[in-house]
Amino acid sequence: MADESTFFQSRGIAVTNARFIVGAQTFAVRGITSVQGVETPASYGWPALLTLLGLVIMALSLFGGEVGVGVFGVLLFAAGIWLFTRQKPKFAVVLRTAGGDVTAYESRNRDHIAEIIRALNEAIISHG
Repeated sequence: MADESTFFQSRGIAVTNARFIVGAQTFAVRGITSVQGVETPASYGWPALLTLLGLVIMALSLFGGEVGVGVFGVLLFAAGIWLFTRQKPKFAVVLRTAGGDVTAYESRNRDHIAEIIRALNEAIISHG
């Protein structure tokens, strides 16, 4: 398309008035009926398990008198707490098409996803 306008281009993603390109995947803008940003909360399963396991090991070592086992429990507990603080939600660009919903791109950066959604909305509007 000779008069293709680019609304966004960064990190292997491009949004033009005709195409939405994510890595090796290309979507036709005319086939997109709406765009949605979806947030998936962070998963705290593994951090919780490590923290709980560390507490249990520390408690058992307190009653058993094993200092080495207690240190291991403290390390597991600390690792669990550290992982808790590192967890972040995921954000996704979800395209609604005639064929259904498609999760086109995911990132932990909310602002990056918002930029892509803004560009896709502009591309859809420009298409008419």
